[in-house]
Amino acid sequence: MFSSSGRDAPDSATIPTIAPHGRSVPRSRQWDAVAIPPEIVRCMRNFFAACPSNSLGLTCDQTMNQPLENDKTRIARFIRNNLPAILQHWDEFARSIPAARHMPHERLRDHAAGMLGAIASDLERPQTPSEQADKARGRAPPHAADTQAEKHGSGRMSAGFTVTDTVAEFRALRASVMRLWADRDGDGNDLANEDLIRFNEAIDQALSESLEAYFTEKDGITHRFDTLLSATPDLHYIADTDGHVLYANRALVRLFGTAGKNPCEHRLADFCPAFADQLERDLGAVVQTRAIGRGELQCTAPDGAAHTYRYVLMPVINKDGEVDSIAGTARNISELKASEAKILRNAYYDSLTSLPNRTLFRERLEHDVRHAARTGFALALLFIDLDGFKEVNDRFGHDAGDQLLQHCAQRLQGCVRATDTVARIGGDEFTIILNEVSKPAFVEVLVGDILAELARPFAIGGKQVHVSGSIGISLYPQDAHHPNDLLRNADQAMFVAKHGGRNRFSYFTPDIRDTAWARLKVIDELRQALARCELLVYYQPIVELATEAIVKAEALVRWRHPDGSLVLPERFIGIAEEAGLIGEIDAWVLSQAVPCAVRLAELTGTPFQISVNKSPVEFMSRLVKNTWDDDLALLGRAGARIAVEITEGVLLDDSPGVRDKLARLQQAGVQLTIDDFGIGYSSMAYLNKFKVDFLKIDQSFVKDMLTTNPNSQIFAETIIAMAHKLGLKVIAEGVETAAQRDWLRQAGCDYAQGFLFSQATSEECFAQLLRAAPGCRA
Repeated sequence: MFSSSGRDAPDSATIPTIAPHGRSVPRSRQWDAVAIPPEIVRCMRNFFAACPSNSLGLTCDQTMNQPLENDKTRIARFIRNNLPAILQHWDEFARSIPAARHMPHERLRDHAAGMLGAIASDLERPQTPSEQADKARGRAPPHAADTQAEKHGSGRMSAGFTVTDTVAEFRALRASVMRLWADRDGDGNDLANEDLIRFNEAIDQALSESLEAYFTEKDGITHRFDTLLSATPDLHYIADTDGHVLYANRALVRLFGTAGKNPCEHRLADFCPAFADQLERDLGAVVQTRAIGRGELQCTAPDGAAHTYRYVLMPVINKDGEVDSIAGTARNISELKASEAKILRNAYYDSLTSLPNRTLFRERLEHDVRHAARTGFALALLFIDLDGFKEVNDRFGHDAGDQLLQHCAQRLQGCVRATDTVARIGGDEFTIILNEVSKPAFVEVLVGDILAELARPFAIGGKQVHVSGSIGISLYPQDAHHPNDLLRNADQAMFVAKHGGRNRFSYFTPDIRDTAWARLKVIDELRQALARCELLVYYQPIVELATEAIVKAEALVRWRHPDGSLVLPERFIGIAEEAGLIGEIDAWVLSQAVPCAVRLAELTGTPFQISVNKSPVEFMSRLVKNTWDDDLALLGRAGARIAVEITEGVLLDDSPGVRDKLARLQQAGVQLTIDDFGIGYSSMAYLNKFKVDFLKIDQSFVKDMLTTNPNSQIFAETIIAMAHKLGLKVIAEGVETAAQRDWLRQAGCDYAQGFLFSQATSEECFAQLLRAAPGCRA
């Protein structure tokens, strides 16, 4: 600030030194004073003594010590009268300030004219000595409203001016006034000491107000900046090029337990010591390359919770093109990581058993095959299918089935080494990859242990559940070199083990492959049989034994193979059940049998019933195409013309799905026949529980009743007597001799079918049999 100590000096005064052409001198010399020679002072006294203002009664000394009002306001008048010129001069000077270089003309002068007017008003306002002394010390009285200088400081802060740029504007403003004052014509350089001091005090006061507003605005922006960055859970920070923290938002402070302490006392690497080396490397790389750095780290919060953060480091480049600091942010991705881990686990692991699923199994099999090729060790692949799992699932519910699968997975894992892989690839199917097999005998021993483990009872829901396993084995490189071939061969070997009696294992052999290929070929041909109209329906008569009249028939399907042969159902029905085609075949047979029953009734003049077979797979499997709605609609229209034949296993299943389908059949008015009765459980409880109309004695009893096994007569008699007690009718199948027919008639059997009466034949031939029967209207 300008000192006023020279105001009362009689012979000298001080003025600021101004650099030529309005440029300020260096700061160290800016306020150096120069003495006014005594002769100039004497001339000024003589000048004031001759002025009209002397009429106020002031002596020359008084005039010098207490300048007239007109003298005090000369600079004020000068500023007002020369404002455009001052602004023009100042504009040229201000353009040298970097921040103002590209500002619009109007915006650059936005506050300059107002500040000059305020300075002029201040010069014109009388001041007491104490007010003048306070202003000289920078303690001017506060203003009720924002001054032009305060608006200037706030605006320059928002416009991106530095403090140096803002101060330079006031230096330029001071220099513009002084330069023009010095260069004006006719006034001379006779600026009084009092005027000069008042002018510099006004400039300094305006500068003080501007800077105060500048820093107030800066503090407000800083506060808003900190509030913004602290309102987010993300971590925000600024560090110097050595990693010392310059700024940390509240989230970072809370996370690392530095509340109440200055986080700037730390290095950035101190916040996560376990990853200090990584952070220092990344910081150094950002400084060196000026490229954005990214990374992840795990930190432990003060409460002991582990967090994973993904961070970004961005270089802050100064005007010299150098990195002077690094701004960074870090986001807590712990939940994202957990979600990704869950997605990854769901993608590669079975959610029920926690075993690798089919996808991960295939990846490991490919890896292990490559490893075996490099090391020369053999590899064994086991394909395991549970025997009896479906019965457990249906009888005890899906929850019990899920528990059984979990227990099986645990037992399988307990049988193998940690280097082997146990996987669940779907349903009740498991696979095991055995690595580095040195001796084939090792595989057989292990498979024996697995079969023994699976055969042990399982405790499920307070009950003991029994299952077993069928295992197929393929070896690398003996049986296949490609993972897909190994899996297919093991699957085919498992199929052989299951059909060989279950609870056993089978190695893959070329014969198995050939049989499997033949089976696949049959499946492919069977898929096209319906579309090519290769299936036929034949009808076998069912005779009433009391009258030997043909009163019913059983619809039996035949396949006219493309090679010209007629394939019987026992050769392809099982394959159709396994391939999920049986539902379509049975539905097609029903669609042929219903109109045939109508035509035969018209031929005989009496109602005629045809029995159609429904495979157990249709009742129990979810893989069979659902045709039940169409079938029931057709059966409802057919009424008593159609009877449905099912096996004992359907009744014994007693699952909700099976009960629902049986109930829907009965609601449609369909009569039920139990086929092959006597070779299964033959439970009277199920016969009583479900409304059954007919029992079919299995042909094995009929065949042996008069020859090799006399006990068959006892079984047959018992079945007939039991059925009649329950109000059921009995049909004997497989009757081939008159002796069998006569014995059955004597035992009270109601109906019979077999080669003795006729083989299954076409509808045309069957109609001829009916026409030849006594009483036929045809």
